[in-house]
Amino acid sequence: MERKAMTTVYSAAHFLVDLSCAFLMMRFILDGASENFLIYNFCAFALQMPIGIILDKLGGGHRAASVGCGLIFLAYFVAFAGLLAPAAICAGVGNALFHAGGGVYVLDKYESSGALGVFVSPGAVGLYLGTIWGKGNDMSFILPMVAMLIAAVFIFIAPYIFKCDDKRGGAVETFFDFKASFSLCAAAFMFFAVVVIRSYGGFALSYPWKITPAAAFTAVIMTAGGKALGGFVSDRFGKEKTAAVSMVMAAVLYLFSGNIVCGLAAILIFNMSMPITLRAAADIFRGGRGFSFGLLTFALFLGYVPSYIYGGVQISRAAMCILCILSAAMLLGGFALMKKAVQKNDG
Repeated sequence: MERKAMTTVYSAAHFLVDLSCAFLMMRFILDGASENFLIYNFCAFALQMPIGIILDKLGGGHRAASVGCGLIFLAYFVAFAGLLAPAAICAGVGNALFHAGGGVYVLDKYESSGALGVFVSPGAVGLYLGTIWGKGNDMSFILPMVAMLIAAVFIFIAPYIFKCDDKRGGAVETFFDFKASFSLCAAAFMFFAVVVIRSYGGFALSYPWKITPAAAFTAVIMTAGGKALGGFVSDRFGKEKTAAVSMVMAAVLYLFSGNIVCGLAAILIFNMSMPITLRAAADIFRGGRGFSFGLLTFALFLGYVPSYIYGGVQISRAAMCILCILSAAMLLGGFALMKKAVQKNDG
């Protein structure tokens, strides 16, 4: 019961963190300087890996998540002072601390993927709403600031309320050893590549029907819903079967994604792979779940980079179909290599 309560806290905070960061970026920091957006994304995604490594060794995920929310709150004042690049760094580091802290907690407390999907899914909705809200010119900036202050305080005290510790420290269990190192490295690389593809596809494919606020918001709901659904479906039917079926279905649907129904279904099913890859990477690096979480968020950043460098470059629906098939092959290949590693260890 306690871990479910903390997961609920982290999921709600995830929505608020991404909403507050998006609002801050769009309202104050971006200001025509796209490099600030790159700085923010680098700090928010790439820094989760080194932060995760520290948390794997020392514990303190709750404190890291609380400090992260506090830094986002502080970033507003830095932006008000006109220091836009430092504000982007402050918000990005805060975002990374929150995600790494929350991600390590959920990966440590659950061996299943369902809770992981619940934790990661609200971020997409918060990001979208914060972006839309931030493009306005009202005086409501006080609300996301207060939300971050409340989140920082509540995440700090919640472990005492729900009696949930997050101590790691010292020697930790590891699934990664010398005998199986090549197979597991290859499997981790394949999962990493799948996340890069998913991130890139999310930026590079456009939809002709996505021209109204209602359609755009529905697409975001499908993105979030797919992440949540993927965790529960993989727990019920297995990661391999879910990965293969979902990616093949997404490939077919993307061919007809010019139609709104097929397009929304493709987005939903394509995003089901997110908790699967996170769970699989954590199963490889059992003693380094913070590292595994950060490794795949770095993959998200790499998938964003081509869109930043080349602007509005787009891929065709057929190309997206091919990327889905490639993702399915790599997911199945990664799971096969993990099984091979287990067999070597058992032998």
